[in-house]
Amino acid sequence: MPSSTNSRRSSLLSIASAAAFVLAGAGVVAFHVQSVLQDPLLARGIMSRGLWRQVVGACGGQIITPFGGESAEVPIGALLIAIEALALANWMVGAAWISRRHAVPFASALSAWGRWGWAWWVACVVWDVLDLVLSLTGTAAPQVLLRGVLPFWQACALAGWLTTLVVLGRRSVVSADETANGGRVPAKVRWAMALYFVCFATMNWMLYKALLVPHGDSAMYEEHIWNLLHGKGFRSYLDQGRLFLGEHIQVIHLAVIPLYVLWPSHLLLELCQSAWLAAGAVPVFRVAQRHSLSSRAAALVALAYLLYFPMQYLDIAVTYKTFRPNSFEIPFLLFALHALENGRYRRLLVWLGLALLCQEDAAMVIAPLGAWIAVRQARFTGVADRVARRRVAALGCGLAAFGTVYVLLVVKVVLPWFRGGEPVHFAQYFDEFGSDPGGIAGNVLSHPGRVLAKLCGVPSWLFALGLIAPLGLLPLFSPGRLAVAAPLFGVLCLSNITNSPLHHFHSPLVPVVVWAAAAGIPNLAALVRRWVVWRARNRDDDEGELARRRIPHEKFISSGKNLSGVQPVPVGLIPATRAPCDEKTALVRHALSVWCLACSLCSGLVMSLSPLGIGFWDPYSSHFWKDHYFPGERARKFPAVLALVPQESRVASTDYVHTRLTHHARSYDYSAYRPDVPGDADFIVIDTQHPYSRIKRPEEVKEYRDHPEVWELLDDRTDGYFIVLRRRK
Repeated sequence: MPSSTNSRRSSLLSIASAAAFVLAGAGVVAFHVQSVLQDPLLARGIMSRGLWRQVVGACGGQIITPFGGESAEVPIGALLIAIEALALANWMVGAAWISRRHAVPFASALSAWGRWGWAWWVACVVWDVLDLVLSLTGTAAPQVLLRGVLPFWQACALAGWLTTLVVLGRRSVVSADETANGGRVPAKVRWAMALYFVCFATMNWMLYKALLVPHGDSAMYEEHIWNLLHGKGFRSYLDQGRLFLGEHIQVIHLAVIPLYVLWPSHLLLELCQSAWLAAGAVPVFRVAQRHSLSSRAAALVALAYLLYFPMQYLDIAVTYKTFRPNSFEIPFLLFALHALENGRYRRLLVWLGLALLCQEDAAMVIAPLGAWIAVRQARFTGVADRVARRRVAALGCGLAAFGTVYVLLVVKVVLPWFRGGEPVHFAQYFDEFGSDPGGIAGNVLSHPGRVLAKLCGVPSWLFALGLIAPLGLLPLFSPGRLAVAAPLFGVLCLSNITNSPLHHFHSPLVPVVVWAAAAGIPNLAALVRRWVVWRARNRDDDEGELARRRIPHEKFISSGKNLSGVQPVPVGLIPATRAPCDEKTALVRHALSVWCLACSLCSGLVMSLSPLGIGFWDPYSSHFWKDHYFPGERARKFPAVLALVPQESRVASTDYVHTRLTHHARSYDYSAYRPDVPGDADFIVIDTQHPYSRIKRPEEVKEYRDHPEVWELLDDRTDGYFIVLRRRK
């Protein structure tokens, strides 16, 4: 009876302690939410201005505008009660799920879930304290950085909370097929790939139907194929009719020609891109399986890749550019890395060669990859395989030399030759350092302070976090692999245009970062196990010291009151990364893969353009689905324009309309970039309602205003949505 009473009392104390954790964690979250909602600059990093106003109103707060600014006052009472109630409900439901799934008593589940789950919300207190300290000390740059990382900070806290729930409700993570490196890609990964393809292919399709796909960096690539098949050369008239090889070494999209002959449409390129990006989950699964020795953990990493928002922005950029050949680099490089780790060096060279057909920037990853291969081989000194290692090291040195020479030849010789001697067009992205590649390189070498300021600036830190935080910071635990991305990352940080994961410039970085994350799982798991072993050894030492101080048995006089002893649980040593792992090691690796997936999912809540992102459903957001994926009146009026412009004519048109005119005799760009209409143009088509339109009436078209004897205004059949001018015969 006393033993049962003590056990019940211990259980109640444990539950009470867990309840205290839950209530304290919920209170921390409530005060953090209040502080974020009251600062519109912080709130705008997470939600739109309209949604912020709605949330403030729903919390019983009000918007105030002192001195022309805008802020909010949010009472803590109702917010605290709502979050506390939600936390208690989640605590109960989560504990019931853990108890049923893991077959443990409900009280034990309540205790474990309450203590470990809600401990993650301490991160909110840490952020608030750091923000207060930096505000009081007046250190502007660190505070800007801290506020910039708030979405990732919150995503990691939420991901940790979810990971704890999943791990506590785990079943056995080691089974007969878990440690096998072979086998097919699991069905859940294949279904996720199909779902990704359907989702993004549909989004691309609807953007095209809604007349929101820009021509530059999107439909111009379909124009290349059309013009090449019709004897006009590999060119787009967006680039003043020059061969496109003066812009980039991008020819991979010519591979769709067999299908394009049957279906000559820009949508074909969109479908191929989404399908190939989804296929990148296959090499991710293989690489992660090799490192984690678990098909379950590898499947979670593959799912994290599909949810990884820097990869998704290669499918649909933040500016809604929906097709870029360099997005094909991601799966090609992932397959190359898979071949490298399998020792399939011929396949490695084939995949790397295909990646170079996507864009020349792949060479800036190939060169450091070769250096990594050579250095890694030099670390081993085994005699038996010394000849083989020397061959692999020679291969690495060759790749490093080839990648370096390739970049120099393309930038200094090939592209300028196709441009008639002009510098490469992307030199203008780095105009802070010069106007041509030679001048930029000279200024970079002669002004290291300016370069260091760029590399250590807040935008560079946010760029880095945008790449690694959605993968749970796991790439940091494979620093050698992550260093392969360092040269290109440093170059991108030197420009305010390229230092963002929301466009397309970071494409070659994605496979390297994902590769490093997969390899970081066993490395971090090994560190965790070493820490566990270290704690166990210290505990054993303490118990040994206590044993030495105990009264000898022959001198011990029993009082009749005994305490039940607790036997220490033996902890195994850390196995090698590729050796079969025990239950505890497998559990740690599984938990880290869950953490990787949860971070990718939670960071996408704010950053992703997909239906998993808040902005997709936010009616006040610039990414609201009805404003982009639902053809409006403008798109419905456009067929009337096509009826006025024969396909054999030469047309100068504004962007977005330009996308639908690529099959005409010539399709010229009429915008701020190309303000003059070519002399052989037969028609001018102006979209008065597109996102960047500055022309609303025919009188504002300078050709019609200044030369009405040359240009004739056709009857408006679109209610003012479009202006069509025809050259008089």
